[in-house]
Amino acid sequence: MPRLVVHFLIVMFLHQGGNLMGETENEGERAVRRWLSTNAGVEALKVEFTQTRKLTSLKSVIRQRGVLWLDRRKGTKFRWQTGHPPRTIVTRVDDELLVMRTRSRQYEKSPAGETRNSMAILARGFPQSWEEFQQKYQLMGVSSEGGRDRINVQPKGALAQGIRVLTFVTGSTNGILQSVDLTLRDGSSQQIVFDKVHTSPELNENIFDPDLTGYRATNFK
Repeated sequence: MPRLVVHFLIVMFLHQGGNLMGETENEGERAVRRWLSTNAGVEALKVEFTQTRKLTSLKSVIRQRGVLWLDRRKGTKFRWQTGHPPRTIVTRVDDELLVMRTRSRQYEKSPAGETRNSMAILARGFPQSWEEFQQKYQLMGVSSEGGRDRINVQPKGALAQGIRVLTFVTGSTNGILQSVDLTLRDGSSQQIVFDKVHTSPELNENIFDPDLTGYRATNFK
């Protein structure tokens, strides 16, 4: 085969491959932007969820129901609780993360950007723009199956410690967030399925400032 023909075929192959890569990247970005558009303008949320945890130290899975609240109207305020009545409570106000264990009557306070608690990632709130998304996450890839997009990211900064991959699962058509999956480096995992989402709920400031009377400070491992 003449060299000129071979050269032409190589150029065409590289050109088509580049187009395919570009199209794949664009599809991933479109999926992210579709999700972000559903967050735009939402300043307060209440989410009822089901959490499934698989720990490397246990053979059985742990399944709990819970509620999270998020308020972005004045800074970022966050509360997460599992169990009824709540057994674990996590709040964030400004840059402080509070973790409470109601059974043991213990609590821990730490800077939100330095804690190893995986809930600190959600406590930052969900991004509302492509710029905010890029500031918080590195996009690892997007896969689509069964009418859902799986947006795989790696958090940036100190919160990336211990996390292998964070996945936002959204509807392929409407972009609405359906669940959040975390895979940790120790092999354990969490799946948080959103059962019911309330936008612009009525929020009592007290839910972000739980009473610590009778609790003692500790450092959870």
